[in-house]
Amino acid sequence: MKIAITGANGFVGAALCRYFYKRGHEIIAIGNQEKPNQNLLKIAQYIPADITGTMDLIEADVCIHAAALASDTDNYKNLILSNVEGTLNVVEAAKNCRLFIHISSSSVYQFKTLPVKEDEACIQSDLSDYGETKLLAEDIVELEIPVHQKRLILRPRAIYGVGDRVLLPRLLSLVKGKFLLCPFKSNTQGSLTHVDNVGYAIELYMEQKNQPKLQIFNITDEKPYLLRELALECISAVEKRKLVPLSLPESLMKAFLFLNPRSRIGDMISKPVLKSIGSNSILDISRIKEELKYRPPKNFHNSCEDIAVWVHSFGSSKKYLKRLSDAPWSINT
Repeated sequence: MKIAITGANGFVGAALCRYFYKRGHEIIAIGNQEKPNQNLLKIAQYIPADITGTMDLIEADVCIHAAALASDTDNYKNLILSNVEGTLNVVEAAKNCRLFIHISSSSVYQFKTLPVKEDEACIQSDLSDYGETKLLAEDIVELEIPVHQKRLILRPRAIYGVGDRVLLPRLLSLVKGKFLLCPFKSNTQGSLTHVDNVGYAIELYMEQKNQPKLQIFNITDEKPYLLRELALECISAVEKRKLVPLSLPESLMKAFLFLNPRSRIGDMISKPVLKSIGSNSILDISRIKEELKYRPPKNFHNSCEDIAVWVHSFGSSKKYLKRLSDAPWSINT
């Protein structure tokens, strides 16, 4: 099957290119760089394209739209241009594809005490600018679906794995000497999504018989995690040393960020991020488990060592942080 993937230079797009290449599919990688990494060119046909402008028709059986401006701090105009107008352009370019898969985000929700379900996304909630533009992009995907096409919207939460250049740097920014600053309570739980579980879910969707015109699913690992324990396990493995957790209440973290706006933590932990890790953030995945028989094989515990080994391939975590732009394609396929 011929699969086109937007955002191929980014973490999720790169991981999906590798995932489906390994399963024998022909990959068309679409990205905004004129000259992509050589590891990409080994496995895919590459098409440079700016999704914020008019695009050529995508000639493929499946289009996976993974390109987005995933930012908590960028201005609303740029977020609209990339996430909303960009999605409109990709939808139009992919109108001949049989399947269209849109990678959305759990940022379309306001989290509550109970796990959130798919029908709880609402534009009138107090969403971040990023969350609002991702929900507006979903509205585009839901409209005017061609007769020959079926569409899928996936809402992952905090995607991680080999090639990550967002979540892991944020965790590493919390390391101070022998301490790991913990801005979350000991019992705070959160859903995470291994990037390979996204590929697995798409694979299940493509194999599905009698697909509905549109399906929308939350997608995470099998169970939520205690965020403090997870952060400590991950960073201790990456740093190859035992770190001491140092609880930092949200009020103190806000004060720290205010007093140190140019610190590495200030660059990585924005107010929306701090808000999201200050309370439980759990997705209900009962729908995808029922409709697609989704049983995610990957979780943090069986992939932590792979992530640590990958970071060590740069030489150290500091060298990894200096090469984040290369991170998604620093893996040989």
